[in-house]
Amino acid sequence: MSLLHIDLFSKVLQMDTGISVIVPESMQGIGLEGAHAEDNYPVLWLLHGRSDDHTIWMRRTSIERYAAPLGIMVVMPEVSYSRYMNMVYGPRYRDFIADELYHFCKKLFPHMSTDRKDHYIAGLSMGGGGAMLLGLTYPEQYGTICMLSTGGVAPLEGLWRAKGGQDTNYRRLNTDIYGTDDTDSLAGTEYDILKLIRDTARNHALLPEVYHAMGTEDVRYPVAMKIKETFESIPGNPYHYEYHEGHGKHEWIFWDEWIRKFLDSRFCQEEK
Repeated sequence: MSLLHIDLFSKVLQMDTGISVIVPESMQGIGLEGAHAEDNYPVLWLLHGRSDDHTIWMRRTSIERYAAPLGIMVVMPEVSYSRYMNMVYGPRYRDFIADELYHFCKKLFPHMSTDRKDHYIAGLSMGGGGAMLLGLTYPEQYGTICMLSTGGVAPLEGLWRAKGGQDTNYRRLNTDIYGTDDTDSLAGTEYDILKLIRDTARNHALLPEVYHAMGTEDVRYPVAMKIKETFESIPGNPYHYEYHEGHGKHEWIFWDEWIRKFLDSRFCQEEK
């Protein structure tokens, strides 16, 4: 595998930003040994959490080792604390990831697959919410969503985060993103993740599959239950929604284990 750190100027963000990319290579006896041709790499768009950046998955997990024998690309962008939104008072990170970065990578990596079923979007915590937001907003672009330990999504934060415990900086950041610091007040708006789940199922014939994993000791567990309830309430399970849980808190031990399990569930079965 090759690991690339790329600095680029984004016209959408109007500033420089960075991405890390793992690219398959037919070297060292690993990679490109599975079902995927060398000129048709599947892509895992792997999103970071609130306090992290585009290097964190490489530093805290074995994602390169997991991706190597599968012959997949992994693209890890950086979005600061934006929740992958087009912020009310800030950059348009949703447009950057789904549009500008997608086309940038398509030009830079001509062997990247253009088939939607080969595009997987995954993330932890804030990145799990981002994976849902992007995958459900652009169902024609992503074949599968993987969300791990999602908690910071509107309007569900009140299920685990006491309003009295929110510091001034956190409230200011939410105002930058949503235009209000009261995320619970966003129920029924364009920012409501449960509404997005239902609306996408109602308005689109082509839907991504959804893989959801949560740690049983995570304080955000009530949020996972509400998201699970919403997906499972849709008749016929059009998202092919699957929920998994295991021992763990909001921690890298859990995310390292479950990103591997997710990849195994999608790629190892295909190769059998």
